[in-house]
Amino acid sequence: MATRELDPISNPFDLRLELPGSKSFANRAIVCAAIAGAPCRLANLSPGDDTALMLNVLTDLGWSVRRASPLSRDVSLTPPKQPLTHPVEVFTGPAGTVTRFATALLCVTAGQFTLDGNARMRERPMGELIEALRQLGAKITEKGKRGCVPLEIEGGSLRGGKCRMNGGVSSQFLSALLMVGPTRAGGIKIEIDGELVSKPYVDITLQVMKAFGFEVERDGYACFHAVESRGAHATSYVCPPDGTAASYFWGAAAVTGSKCVVDGLTRQDVQGDVQFVEMLGRMGCEVLEFPNGLGVSRATQASPLQAISADMSGLPDCAQTLAVVCAFAEGTSRLTGLGTLRVKETDRIAALQTELKKLGVQTRAGDDWLEVDGFGDRSPECERRVSIQTYDDHRMAMSFAIAGLKTPITIEDPDCVSKSFPTFWDFWSRLAK
Repeated sequence: MATRELDPISNPFDLRLELPGSKSFANRAIVCAAIAGAPCRLANLSPGDDTALMLNVLTDLGWSVRRASPLSRDVSLTPPKQPLTHPVEVFTGPAGTVTRFATALLCVTAGQFTLDGNARMRERPMGELIEALRQLGAKITEKGKRGCVPLEIEGGSLRGGKCRMNGGVSSQFLSALLMVGPTRAGGIKIEIDGELVSKPYVDITLQVMKAFGFEVERDGYACFHAVESRGAHATSYVCPPDGTAASYFWGAAAVTGSKCVVDGLTRQDVQGDVQFVEMLGRMGCEVLEFPNGLGVSRATQASPLQAISADMSGLPDCAQTLAVVCAFAEGTSRLTGLGTLRVKETDRIAALQTELKKLGVQTRAGDDWLEVDGFGDRSPECERRVSIQTYDDHRMAMSFAIAGLKTPITIEDPDCVSKSFPTFWDFWSRLAK
């Protein structure tokens, strides 16, 4: 397995970056294009594996997916000319978002399907989504662990109507249902039991659906009605830059006393992850906002970063990034709202504790919280280069790259970043120039 050695940088950096498109927007745009059922051009798609897997789902369903060139982030989608005439096997690998979205999409697509993922995906919970789909008539059979893939799905079995869903496991379940709702007679009405997690990701779903001409009526985050739609829809869509990807570079600026601005993002962006700059602001950074760019700066002569108490329920994908930043802050930081991290690509809370301990960082954790005792501006006192395991989790690799700016480390399996940001290391190398 490949490794990547990272060494501390000697000088602060001042960068303005144009980052690739968000996979959260890309995967939703792909599903909405499929629901619209007409030729469509999608621009600035995420180059990550997850988006490639989402496009593969459409290919499995007979769609034509064409790129202007092998490395192009623009694709042209053309619907199939004929319905499927044979059973189809759909494989979504380790991609949780793709698996959840594909489950609902297959339920409104005529045909017989088997949906499966990799070993970790076979452990990740899907029961709430499966149950909600069954309430609407979907014929789904679990072929392995209850509430998980592999699944056998009778395509086209979903009908319109009402269903209830627990909001405490994953907002992806709600998003999957919302996007297929416009295809059903009368649409689909979804009532949420309890508090909905990761609300900003639902906001992304609603924004993409609106861009494609789909209407969703709502009562806050308690009840949603995806209205039946038979009209004209968008024929093109441009994905915005990835706010989660930006968090690694903002975090890097925070711990090294540097400056980084990401083009195409603002404080008003629907992506919850842009709020990461507000958290860094509370820790002692200056937040920089331009008409078409958002960033942070911390002067090298400034006081050390300060510990923070932060609820991460609205931006769970930034939790690992903030945890590593907190290792270089003065005092004890407490991050809450982390329940969904236990069932991601790995148990991210446990993984953070294990790898931070290698740097000499003391942590404590519960089911949905993590405390980090920070070093302040001094570097960890490690006797030798520390090897950081990534657990086949792209966000572990990118988050701990921040630690490598302060102390020598080796990232195991650095290529796992391909899941969401395959060119990450090319961008990261610019910090040392």
